[in-house]
Amino acid sequence: MKKLFFLLPTFLLGVTTYPDFSMCYNKFKNYSIIPISKHYSVTSKKQKHFLKYDENLGLYLIKTNNKTYLKFKQSHLGVWLASIKKGSIYTGNYAEYQKKLSIPAKLSTPVKEGSIITDIFCNPIGIGVKGGFLSQKFISPFIKVKPKVIKLLDLFIRKRGEVLSKDMIFDEIYDYDETPNEGSLRTFINNLREIFGKDKIVTIKGRGYKFVG
Repeated sequence: MKKLFFLLPTFLLGVTTYPDFSMCYNKFKNYSIIPISKHYSVTSKKQKHFLKYDENLGLYLIKTNNKTYLKFKQSHLGVWLASIKKGSIYTGNYAEYQKKLSIPAKLSTPVKEGSIITDIFCNPIGIGVKGGFLSQKFISPFIKVKPKVIKLLDLFIRKRGEVLSKDMIFDEIYDYDETPNEGSLRTFINNLREIFGKDKIVTIKGRGYKFVG
């Protein structure tokens, strides 16, 4: 008498099967600093010099020159995603959309800060942050920094420890056809003080500013 064998679907056996993200792990495991555009990268690693730090997300924005960068895509609730960082991979379902910058998207599994969130096809979907991940829709708002603030930071770093007069700064950060504005300059200075600390950009009365960061 022949014996018959029946293969039951794994969900009927109470067994959960996970998709294989090993190829994606090999692709993304070495990204401790994540290039997100031609001139910007993000990281969860503490940085001495940065353009922006979001305490809620635990994420630094830094200026870099990237020949290539990751192009993030949108995904949908319920699909399999993985949080990938060197030495770890967490696999789960897309559980909750990101509604605003301060409230990250969620997976059904823990997410490593500074990890790359990817789908099964190795498309980058987001960046791991505190409490979830920064989704594609909110990456552009996160990196929004005024160009003149970046020019001012570049100037301060190049001239670290030197006293820079307002006229010197105006010549560096304004184009020839623009009218310098002292009120705007104070705003740019305050933006950088919020990033580096008030004591890192010193006002030298009657002379200008000095960066000691």
